[in-house]
Amino acid sequence: MEKQQLCNKFYDIDNLVTIKVSMPDADWSAVKNASPQGGTCNFGWKGDRYTWYKATSVTISGTKFPEPTTFSNVGIIKKSFCGSFSNSKPSLRFDYAQYDTANEKAIEKVIGVHNLVVNNCKQDDSYVRQPLGYDLCRQAGIPYMRCNFAKVVVNDVDMGVYVNLEPIKKRFIQNNFNGNDKGNAYELELGEDLVVSDIDSSRISFEGFSSYKDSKDLRLAATQIASGGIIGAKQVIDFDQYLKFSAMEALFKHWDGYALNRNNTYVYNDHVAVADPTIDDVNFKFIMSGIDQILQPGQEFHVGGNSKLGALVRADKDATASLYAAIRNLANTVFTRENHDGMIKPMIDRMEALLKTAGVTPGSKITEVRNQIRLVRTAAFQLIGEFPTNESRFMAKDTGNCFSASEEEFVTGSTSPQREVIHGQPTGVPADLWTMTPGTKEKSYKFQNNAYSSWLHCDKTIKTSRGNYDVYSFSGAATSNNDFAIQHDGVREWHASGYFRMQSVATGNFLHFSESDLTLKGKKQVYQGGATTLFLL
Repeated sequence: MEKQQLCNKFYDIDNLVTIKVSMPDADWSAVKNASPQGGTCNFGWKGDRYTWYKATSVTISGTKFPEPTTFSNVGIIKKSFCGSFSNSKPSLRFDYAQYDTANEKAIEKVIGVHNLVVNNCKQDDSYVRQPLGYDLCRQAGIPYMRCNFAKVVVNDVDMGVYVNLEPIKKRFIQNNFNGNDKGNAYELELGEDLVVSDIDSSRISFEGFSSYKDSKDLRLAATQIASGGIIGAKQVIDFDQYLKFSAMEALFKHWDGYALNRNNTYVYNDHVAVADPTIDDVNFKFIMSGIDQILQPGQEFHVGGNSKLGALVRADKDATASLYAAIRNLANTVFTRENHDGMIKPMIDRMEALLKTAGVTPGSKITEVRNQIRLVRTAAFQLIGEFPTNESRFMAKDTGNCFSASEEEFVTGSTSPQREVIHGQPTGVPADLWTMTPGTKEKSYKFQNNAYSSWLHCDKTIKTSRGNYDVYSFSGAATSNNDFAIQHDGVREWHASGYFRMQSVATGNFLHFSESDLTLKGKKQVYQGGATTLFLL
């Protein structure tokens, strides 16, 4: 089996890995309790932060792949740094060839790689942000790390569940860059950017994969960007790839990434490295890293401008339009309702079930991620100043209920059969879906039900059983009473929340999801009143 196929099997999300380590207690104590050289959050430190130790043996196995396999004299080193730092559950790296080069080929015949990284999830108590985020990158055509979950046991002590993350080594590069592992990769940590001063100060670390470690290609790129702005950047950066990467950062709420924090980013020059590069030898592509804090409820969706390229894009009208096109494309491919229901939600379901079998029950923390991922489509269109017109469910922030045209209940007192509008959990039927068209009033929309071709309607003639003005599904020709304005919450330039409210243009009232105003058959009604905060999917 080829090494990439072995990696795919090893990192399959449904494969729960177990890593059992045996080593002298004193050495394990030194690994576990080590503090990074230079300080816990000293991003300016040059050189190794931790010391390698030798594990007597490491046995690796998976519920699906591989069979238990043991190797001796395996290198182990602490990885925890800054926000992920821990002495009780440290993140770890393993290098099977650190002390015995013969291990390299042997372990690669088993799992495809000889380096392992296990992250402790200290900053993600849902455990699912990294596997989910990287799989969404894969779907979007952005470089991604394969990953799954691993149980780590050291000297018969269960250290808990980790994320088993593919390291940025040759197998990763080959998988993401059409087999070209002859280029140069660099890591951008906090505050580092594609600027000459950062490169000349040797702050930016060389991560492989050629013998040319003098960063000439990176310095050339920084020089071109400094002198030529957007035009210069396009000469040395795969600009379409960067825009897609930047769009995904914004939709991930990746506040600790490149555009907002100049952090957690790798760049790879997707050319065969040469001793004296010209601009024809430079084509940098961006790799997302450190995504264990994406999709946080307390963060906004934000197109960042704190990085060199982020600022250039925001300042250039054409580049901004291209970024918006990348955001729109992600909204219409990766973050559609169909992909959410068919791929994203089932993946989260599987991860939650797998974590439970491993003894981890994040519960409400995974629910947070579920709620955040449902917002992305709305936020994407808010960021670019548009509103999608294809069929969507309109869902309440607090409950996840959507409003629907009733299949069997009609408005009492109407001159022709008009369907009640009710709300409940989505059932996947066409009555849950509404297609938007421009309204008769400026900046308004009409909403047509996909099951009955009727129009969402407000007036001041029909009331509910509790005396509230009704919202119903109107079967006649569309009128101004079918016009609604979208009032976005927390939206300003470069920022979005994913939430909005719907206001009737005719009556000035908002759509309200009632808990107590019920139809004759006990369904929860939608009426005109205080606004229910919504998102669409």
